[in-house]
Amino acid sequence: MSFKPVILIYDLDNKLVDEIAAEIGNTGLYTSINTYNESNAMDAIRQYDRGFGMLTNKLSCVITGWNNYKKPRDQFLYHLREIEKKSPLRSATPVVIVTEDHREDLKRRALDAKDGAVCAYLHRDCFRDSLRPLLEQIIFQQKADELNKQASQQFESALLED
Repeated sequence: MSFKPVILIYDLDNKLVDEIAAEIGNTGLYTSINTYNESNAMDAIRQYDRGFGMLTNKLSCVITGWNNYKKPRDQFLYHLREIEKKSPLRSATPVVIVTEDHREDLKRRALDAKDGAVCAYLHRDCFRDSLRPLLEQIIFQQKADELNKQASQQFESALLED
């Protein structure tokens, strides 16, 4: 019996969570946990912890967005990173952001390898085109760090062109 990789999806927009879950479900390759509030998302993070939170959790990826009602530092992404930094034996869980909010400051912070270390920053209107190949690279090819570097370089290049 083989287990499918587990992907946690969290956003306040229930419709977006359901759309992402449907896209993931259509692949038949993954199991998704759909959460519609931060409390449930953090519970899922804790449930998938290994070694009492000292080891990297069993989640293969987290897909989330920005909560427009919170300050940048209070976002779910940074709560997750704070938990991960508490143990030297724990590595960063791959995160993909799907959002409408493409504020330059949020994007820079999310893509920063030492801060957010996000693998990809996708727009909610066109995430379907790139989500499947992206998950393949993150989960099966173990390229989360490489994807973060590429996304960060693309962001910096786009800023220079403007």
